[in-house]
Amino acid sequence: MLQRTFKPVDAAKILGMSRERLVTYERDGKIPDSQRDEYGNRFYTYNDIEKIRDLIQKRPKIQNGPVVIAVFNMKGGVGKSTISSNLAWKTAERGYRTLAIDADPQGHMTTSLGQEPADFERTLLQMLIPDAKCETARVDELKRVITPTLDLAPANLSMCSMNLLLFQQPEREYRFRRAIERIKKENDYNIVVVDSPPAYDLTSLNILLACDFLLAPVKLDGNSFYGLQYLFDSISDIAKTYRHTIPMIKIVANHYHGSYSVSRQILDGLQENYGDYVMSTVIRQDVSFDKANALRQPVFLMAPTSKGSRDLESMTDEALAVIRKRNAAECSYEKQA
Repeated sequence: MLQRTFKPVDAAKILGMSRERLVTYERDGKIPDSQRDEYGNRFYTYNDIEKIRDLIQKRPKIQNGPVVIAVFNMKGGVGKSTISSNLAWKTAERGYRTLAIDADPQGHMTTSLGQEPADFERTLLQMLIPDAKCETARVDELKRVITPTLDLAPANLSMCSMNLLLFQQPEREYRFRRAIERIKKENDYNIVVVDSPPAYDLTSLNILLACDFLLAPVKLDGNSFYGLQYLFDSISDIAKTYRHTIPMIKIVANHYHGSYSVSRQILDGLQENYGDYVMSTVIRQDVSFDKANALRQPVFLMAPTSKGSRDLESMTDEALAVIRKRNAAECSYEKQA
């Protein structure tokens, strides 16, 4: 498990309160005394924050969870793994019990969360493809605990044969959905974030048929519209062929540079052609992303005050707002029924 300490102001921000409120809770005995460093300064660990969250009942909830968020685009190089790993990190930091699933054999989500893909004997492959005993692996059998609220189902190059193996399975398009149904029954997670492979193949089809929320990163370059048109055509084909409609779809503009006219023009074109599908948040170019990937850690850890961190935090808030709005509507419908 990743170990990190937080100053009171940072711990309070994670908990959604002021530093003064956090200190008051401690002084009034509502939460345990904080730990102190050699200089007498207060500090908190992830475990401390989670204990406080439960004591003051500040843990967010999602009814009928978990919500499955697929970060997907058929075009590679759009920042998919960076967005998915940091999205999983931030939802977990907000208190949502989150499972990050790396479905890309390249394992970029796995490395972005500080893990070495080659260290794992079991991956998503074992969750989808039965062994000699006709059994598939459970998440608990292969997950790596990253923080108290974030688990990772890793990926590595052993998954390169997954499409071929899936093709040989009964109900091959629904293997991932079956795995998600098992996860839902176990009720361990509020959110599942999936880093999808950059291709429209059998693995991706499995993910699209199981997801509740499709988040499509788009790099603001000349090929953006071609990839998006193909994506929406594929979604339409899935709806017709499999009678499955993805409830929530959002496009997030990535790699924006305000001083480049081409970035501004493509962003305007996205908003004009895709309207409400486009998120309000725009993720700007930031060298912090490259540094964080090189150091194998989320940008929120490496550069928490960078513009990239601020943009990804805003994107996460916007995505969670979409989920809460739909969740509230579904719960209201159920009550009326």
